[in-house]
Amino acid sequence: MSDRKPRSRRTVRKTSQEDLISKFESGAGVSKKSQQMLDDLKQRDKSKESDVHDDPLFKTSSEIDRVLVDYIQPQPDNPRYLPVKFVRGIDSSDTKLLTNCVVCEKGLLENRLEKSNPRYNSVQREIEEIRGLAETLKHSELVHPITVWRKNMADYPIVSGHRRYYAIRFLYGGLIKVKVKIYAEKPKNLNVLRHIENFSRNDLALPDALESYSNAVLEIEALEGGVVKEGRASVIQSYLGLGKTSYYRYEKVYEFIDDVMPLAKDNIVVSLKAIYAEIKAAEKHGRDAVITYLRELKESGKFKKFDTRKPKVGRKKSFIKLPRIEVNQATAVERLLKEDVTKLDIGIDWSKVDYKNPAEVESIVKTVVQALAK
Repeated sequence: MSDRKPRSRRTVRKTSQEDLISKFESGAGVSKKSQQMLDDLKQRDKSKESDVHDDPLFKTSSEIDRVLVDYIQPQPDNPRYLPVKFVRGIDSSDTKLLTNCVVCEKGLLENRLEKSNPRYNSVQREIEEIRGLAETLKHSELVHPITVWRKNMADYPIVSGHRRYYAIRFLYGGLIKVKVKIYAEKPKNLNVLRHIENFSRNDLALPDALESYSNAVLEIEALEGGVVKEGRASVIQSYLGLGKTSYYRYEKVYEFIDDVMPLAKDNIVVSLKAIYAEIKAAEKHGRDAVITYLRELKESGKFKKFDTRKPKVGRKKSFIKLPRIEVNQATAVERLLKEDVTKLDIGIDWSKVDYKNPAEVESIVKTVVQALAK
């Protein structure tokens, strides 16, 4: 009988999902096979680029594939405001650590913002929409896949489809694969794509809509340069698919975005149509009148229409009214007619008298007569 001890089996520690993601992101510990796979994907994507279109929409190639939900990354600069935090990195059983945010995990979608937060109600409506979408996904396939771009093999930032992502995560968690549309690289017109996606729905809150428009316009200006200056209306409408009425409303408010955005975020202004109308009314009195009006709204914390009433102006004088002179003061009239009243020391600087101002002339005559009657 052999005295040899049985060989001990080496225990391989399982690598957590977060460790894998970290390794992929840093490039450390990635096998040659995985790296080759990523390089092949990049080369394949490059071969798909269009030589027909110059429009940025066609310059970035894309494909449909399945990606692990945990590898899909929501973006904090998405115009649709939803401050979501995930349980990653803490004990999944202790979600109470997540406060003043929205929590989204499998079976948990909860608004934990303070109720005093001006965005609390809009976030709550957003959550209800996501819950409704999740119910739909229980019975039918996702018609429009989430759109992402490939940063690396374990990092797919969302281009559009944040609601769909949260609905899927709420239903199934992060450890399943879902069908997504993948761009080979970050689209140059990322904000334009997001704007089109968001504006295909009518429920975007005003501050989110204004931010979406602002980001998209800045991106168009960077892409098109001088073309935007020459035909701004047609270029922006073409890119964003906006009608004339919507374009002119957004563009006018965009001129005063630094003053309007705080009003929208504080729920002082909730309607694009309403604030556009008041800006147009105030603008008739000059740009400064618009800025003053918007800042008054901020100070009062309440929306009110611009006061179009002009200050009352008295009727233009047609006659100069002379003071009443009593009979026993007739000598005053005589002195008025014969003497040089400008020599009198009665506190009048005759060099500065405006003889075209009826009110001023009346006041001077009254002062002179009173002095002569003494």
